[in-house]
Amino acid sequence: MVDKAMSDLVTDIQSLDQSHNRGKTLSQDQLAEQVFRRDPKFKKDKEAVPYFRYQLRVATEELTNLDQEMRSKGGGSITVATFTQFSDMLTDYLFDLREILVFLQRKATGWEFFDGGKNSTVTSWEVYLLARGLAFQSTYTGSGSPFDNKTAQIASVFALRQAMELRFERLIAVYPYDAKDTGPRLKHGFHHDFISSHPQFFSANGFRIKELRHLYDWCSEIVHQAYQPYAWQISMAMRRAGDLLHTRSAPANQAWSIFNAVTISDTEAMQGAYEDYFLSNYGHGVWRFLRDKPEALLPAWRPEMAFMGIEARPVKNRPSLWKRIRNHMIRWMRKLL
Repeated sequence: MVDKAMSDLVTDIQSLDQSHNRGKTLSQDQLAEQVFRRDPKFKKDKEAVPYFRYQLRVATEELTNLDQEMRSKGGGSITVATFTQFSDMLTDYLFDLREILVFLQRKATGWEFFDGGKNSTVTSWEVYLLARGLAFQSTYTGSGSPFDNKTAQIASVFALRQAMELRFERLIAVYPYDAKDTGPRLKHGFHHDFISSHPQFFSANGFRIKELRHLYDWCSEIVHQAYQPYAWQISMAMRRAGDLLHTRSAPANQAWSIFNAVTISDTEAMQGAYEDYFLSNYGHGVWRFLRDKPEALLPAWRPEMAFMGIEARPVKNRPSLWKRIRNHMIRWMRKLL
């Protein structure tokens, strides 16, 4: 039954790919140009068609490869044991294919896949758990460890830096967009600089967010230079970052959250201050701001506080004409290189 179920799924997806891509030969470069688009947004359905068609082609190719890998483990057929081993990945394929196929098949009469959806959002807390798990694995000497000691240590620092960067950004949860719906290229530590200069908005539980900058910069150095740090540095880094990223017990009759290391009492004032800070410290452009729910304990949060602003606002400290020309030339040269 599981062998037939997998065979039927692959056949159906291949048939849908044939229908929408019409057997067109597509190179990996052509596919990558669409498949790896950053934060794609479409104003009209026809603009989204190439993106979803190419996603379907890659999904078909990779699902076919997965089917072959599963069969190789079972001597040519798919057993219950093999199916169970790959069940999480197959579940992801089904939900991800649903996002693609519901759009592509929107005009097909009588066609249906299944109802449901998955939450693809990854919190900074989850990334921290990954970093901590990798750090723990680096001390594990038993059998079954997928990475050696050095690899696990380096990966743990990479993940820790990303977790910290995500938490700094999501403590604020304000996202600027220009007229092309593109976000700014912020320097590393931009969000932490705002938090450090506006401590009145962020009540940390037993630590100071400003003092985590040394750890963040240390992680960035290892990410860019890729060297193995002292073993004790990693264990201290996990403990110190845990002040910001780990969950805490809540006192009786008080709210609990996986983001309760920091409390923001006045989210609206904080996010308004960040918008002004961004416009005063970012060099160019006209920006609208999306406000979302921060990853913090929010005693006064209301759902209507999350919204996309309509007004587009220019930066306050626009560089001189000569500096703008210079910056444009630098960006142009970087693209050529």
